[in-house]
Amino acid sequence: MSTEAAVAEWLAQLSLEAESRQALDRLVTVVDDEIAEALPMFTDPTLRSELDASTRSNWKGFLAGATHPTVEIRPAPEIYNLARTLARRGFELPILLAVYRIGQRSAWQFITETRVTDISDPELRAAVLMQLWPRLSSWLDTMVEALIVTFAEERDQWQRGARARRAETVRTILAKQAVDVDDATSALSYPLRRHHTAFVVWVDDDVVDTDVQRLLDATPVAVSTALGADRPLTISSGARTVWCWSATAGPSKALSDNDIAALPEFVHVSAGTCHPGVDGFRRSHAEALAAQTVAHRRGAKAIRYADVELACLTAGIAGEDGMSTLVRRELGALAAADDSTARLRDTLRLYLEHAGDARAVGEILNLHPNTVRYRIRQAEQLLGHSADQRRVYVELALHIVSAFGTS
Repeated sequence: MSTEAAVAEWLAQLSLEAESRQALDRLVTVVDDEIAEALPMFTDPTLRSELDASTRSNWKGFLAGATHPTVEIRPAPEIYNLARTLARRGFELPILLAVYRIGQRSAWQFITETRVTDISDPELRAAVLMQLWPRLSSWLDTMVEALIVTFAEERDQWQRGARARRAETVRTILAKQAVDVDDATSALSYPLRRHHTAFVVWVDDDVVDTDVQRLLDATPVAVSTALGADRPLTISSGARTVWCWSATAGPSKALSDNDIAALPEFVHVSAGTCHPGVDGFRRSHAEALAAQTVAHRRGAKAIRYADVELACLTAGIAGEDGMSTLVRRELGALAAADDSTARLRDTLRLYLEHAGDARAVGEILNLHPNTVRYRIRQAEQLLGHSADQRRVYVELALHIVSAFGTS
């Protein structure tokens, strides 16, 4: 067999990778893990999902055409979606270019290490490399050129419209930067001085594009109504995802099981708890994102942060705001910074750790058991309920304060 025929046969075998989901999944995981390590914004569940879809479409298209003498470039919608989402999120063009630069390097290394190095004939191996590299470079160069245009058009439209001002205001608030509440309320057309329940809505990847926007428009309104609020504030955070906030005069209703059951098919929701003011706007959103991470891992229809709060805290995905929210809510006056209250907290923490054994705690603290019991009663008065009520939450809050302090 001639070298040319052997190269063609090898490329034909490589193109079969596009038909193997397992092989393509492996390539996508390797490439996108390297991209996410270099570009931390892709740890965001929505961005990572769109990155995976884009990478999959890129390499499926390239591998499927590996045997063709000329490369025909027809970007799939998922590839355009990532460029548009990066533009909508306010990222600069170098981020998109870095995705392809890192992706090209990673994929080339993966293919050469897992496939090309297995070619025992040095002449054939060199010939394969001479055929493969120009095709890969041509594919990605042409792809990037097309996406630069898409990115620029989306960025221009986004920056010109009112959506840009809303998105920028939301980013400023979420970044904990100082804002004039009245100006921000005007920019968002949303009452920031009220109570807020944040939630995230996203649509499955297999829903056709023509239905996605309809679902992303209708679902937030239905969820907001279920929470007892008017029309929500919505900010696009991906091609198939929106961040949402509902405002109420006081604590909102909880999203019920019936509300969740009534959600459209192929639509998912993660909801935070209700908090007041601008700080509450941020806190509830952070909770909704933590709940979204749980939903992605479980493949759940909907997740309420209140149902997975302890898991989110122990997994480290609730952040410092999540810890401070728990401490403030569960301990109340028992979270005061003075020495006498600190003694009550330490006594209660040991008391709960030792299953309510006042004698064992007394031995540790060198106190009479009755003194321990007296401190527990004082602590319960500050809590407003017995030590056994919401015991797991109270104990975790005590451990957080013990480790990190009251600040």
